[in-house]
Amino acid sequence: MIGLSQKRKMMINKMLYKSAVVVLLLVSGCAVNNKSSNTALNLNLDLKNVVKEIKKSDKKFKNLRNRAKIEFDNGKTIQSVILNLRVLENEALWISASMIVPIAKALITKDRFIFYEKFQRTYIDTPLKKNKERFLPVSIELIQNILFGKPAVDIDNRNWKIIKNPTQYVLTPSDNRDNIQPTLFFNPTNFSLEEQRIYFNSINTLLAIEYNNFKSVKEQNIPTKVFMSIIRNGEILKITIEYNQIDFPNNLTFPITIPEGYRKININELLQ
Repeated sequence: MIGLSQKRKMMINKMLYKSAVVVLLLVSGCAVNNKSSNTALNLNLDLKNVVKEIKKSDKKFKNLRNRAKIEFDNGKTIQSVILNLRVLENEALWISASMIVPIAKALITKDRFIFYEKFQRTYIDTPLKKNKERFLPVSIELIQNILFGKPAVDIDNRNWKIIKNPTQYVLTPSDNRDNIQPTLFFNPTNFSLEEQRIYFNSINTLLAIEYNNFKSVKEQNIPTKVFMSIIRNGEILKITIEYNQIDFPNNLTFPITIPEGYRKININELLQ
């Protein structure tokens, strides 16, 4: 018979893994810059020049490594996890998760998702393209952009229009041709992305992300606090990410080996 403490642990783990997969598949001496104030704002640029300034401020890095505290709140339970992240831009995202002790690892590449967790000793090793249509319409580029404060889509690949806003430049697509429909909110002074709202047509899901507490790290303006809300079927999952120890090493490794004796499952089983 399963004891109460074990049942509670299984319930918490189930909520945690569901939340983490959504984030994975959807995500120093520094001067802190919060969101812009309402004084001396220049909101007179036309669309062409706004796009030009956004592209000039684009974050560029090859390798990124950081440590993050992530909090999941589904309205019933709040759970915190510590993540170590390693990023090869548009190629790989490696995550090691711990709750006092290590609990899980994941590696996402352009075409593969590998994940294992220690509580129930299960793992996933599957091509991403195979699951894209029936799970989440995401790519490694989209995940990294969401996590680190870059537009969800390539600015050059859409036609845009400006929505009037008293404190920010707000861009939204002028057509509705793609599955991913973003609305982007930019700081009018340094053109950092401060918020984006992304609607996924195929799964009827809205993802709202706010970026705050920007720090200048090696001339990169990086948000150190990220607030996410995932809204689907009347349910809201809130996620807060706090980054620290951000650096850009010359070389990174992405080790992941499935331990012996673990049971293979699919993504649908993980989300049940």
